[in-house]
Amino acid sequence: MIKSLNLKILLIFTVAVAIGLGGSIPITVYLFKDQITQSIQNEYAVRSWLISDVFSRLAPTERGLFLKQLSEKQKVSLWIYDRNGLRYAYGSTSMPNLSDGDIRRVQDGAEVVRRTSVLPIPTSLHMGFPLQTADEQLALVIHPERSNILLLFSILGALILIALVIGSLKFILFTRIVVKPLKILTAATKKIAKGDYNIDLQTKSKDELGVLSEQFQQMAHEMSQVERMRQEFVSNVSHELQTPLASISGFVSILQTDGLNEAEQRRCLNVIRHESMRLSRLSENMLRLATIDSNHHPFHPSPVQLDRQLRRIVVSAEPQWSAKHLNIHLELPKTAIHADEDLLSQVWLNLFGNSIKFTPEGGDIFIELQSGNGVIGVVFRDTGIGIAEEDRKRVFERFYMADKSHNREAGGSGLGLAIVKRVVELHGGRVEIDSAEGKGTAVTVFLPVM
Repeated sequence: MIKSLNLKILLIFTVAVAIGLGGSIPITVYLFKDQITQSIQNEYAVRSWLISDVFSRLAPTERGLFLKQLSEKQKVSLWIYDRNGLRYAYGSTSMPNLSDGDIRRVQDGAEVVRRTSVLPIPTSLHMGFPLQTADEQLALVIHPERSNILLLFSILGALILIALVIGSLKFILFTRIVVKPLKILTAATKKIAKGDYNIDLQTKSKDELGVLSEQFQQMAHEMSQVERMRQEFVSNVSHELQTPLASISGFVSILQTDGLNEAEQRRCLNVIRHESMRLSRLSENMLRLATIDSNHHPFHPSPVQLDRQLRRIVVSAEPQWSAKHLNIHLELPKTAIHADEDLLSQVWLNLFGNSIKFTPEGGDIFIELQSGNGVIGVVFRDTGIGIAEEDRKRVFERFYMADKSHNREAGGSGLGLAIVKRVVELHGGRVEIDSAEGKGTAVTVFLPVM
C-alpha cells in the first residue's frame, strides 16, 4: 500500500494522462482517417500515372524488371491484371485485398480503394488504378508496405512519451509544493501532541492549504489559551480551597490549646463556620458551573413573569441590603419571558448579591426592566466601588477577582459572573458591564423575546 501522498498524486496523474492520451489516439485517427486515406490515395495516384507513362513505353520483356525494381525501391507491392487475370506480381503481399469485381471496375477505368481497419484505425490500404497501354486496358493495384499511418503512430507515440516525461517532471515539482505545507502541518501536530502550542506557520498562499494552515494556527493559539486558562483554573481552585482549609486547620489548633475562655472559643468557632460555608459555596458554584458546561444540565424553558421574579429576589435578600441600609429602587413594568426560571434566578441572585457586596452603607441600587427591538434588558445599577478598566475585560473569567482581598472578605469565589454569562448564553442572550472605579457599576442582561 502506497503511503506517500506525493507518490499517490504522481501515480494518479500518470494514469490519468496515459488514459487520456490513449483514448485520444483512436478518436484523433477516427476524425482524420478519411483525410489520411485521401492523402495516401492522392500520393499513389500520382505514382500510378508515372508507372502508366513509363510502363506503356517499355517493351514487354522490360516491364517485369521495371516493376520489380520499382517495388523494391519504393517499398510497395504491385499487381497488374489483364482481362485474363494476374500478369505481374511484385512485393511482400501475395494477394491484394480486392475482389474480382473490383479488378474489373478498375479495368473499366474506375479507381478503387479498400481499407482494412482495426476499430477506427486504418491499418492497410489497397488501391486500384487503371493502367492504359497501347494494346490494352490493364488494372494496377498498389499496396504501400510502409504506410504513412505507421509514421503517424510513431509521431503520436513520441508525443505521448514526451508529454508523459515533461508532465511527470512538472507534476513532481508541483506535488513538492503541495506536500511541503502538509509536512509542516504534520510537524506542527506533533508539537501540539507534546504540549507545545507555540506554532508559527508562515502561510502566504490563499488556497485550501493556506486556509487550512491559517485555521490550524488559530486553533493552536486557542488551545494555548485554553491550556493557560486550565492551568490558572487549577491554580485558582487549589488556592481557593487551600486558604479556608488552612484557616480552619489553624483555628482548630487554637481550640485544642488549654486556657481559652468562652469568648475566644466562640470567635474561633465562628471563623471555622464562616470558612466552612465558604467552602460549601465554592464547591456548589463549581458543581453548578460544571453541570451547565457539560450540556447535560436540564433546561426547561417556560413562561416566566420577569417583574415578579425580580421582586422575589429583592425580598429574599432583604436581610443583607437592609443591614447595610441600602436604598433599593425598582422600575419593573409587567414583563413576561420564555426562559428557565431556576437558572435565571441564579443570574439575578449573583448580580444583586454583587451589588449589595460592593455598595457601601447608605448607597443606592437600581433594578430596571427595559424592552424594545425584540430584546428585554434587565439592568442592575449601583453606586458602589466600581471596576477598574483593566479588570472589566476579565470579570467573566472563572476565579478572577478584581479586588481579591475585598472579595475574599465578602465571601466571593470569582465564579458568580462566570455562571451569569454561561446561563445568559444558554438563553441566547448577552451581558454587558459599564463601570468606572469609584463611580459604581451597571450590569445589563439582554434576553431575546421568545
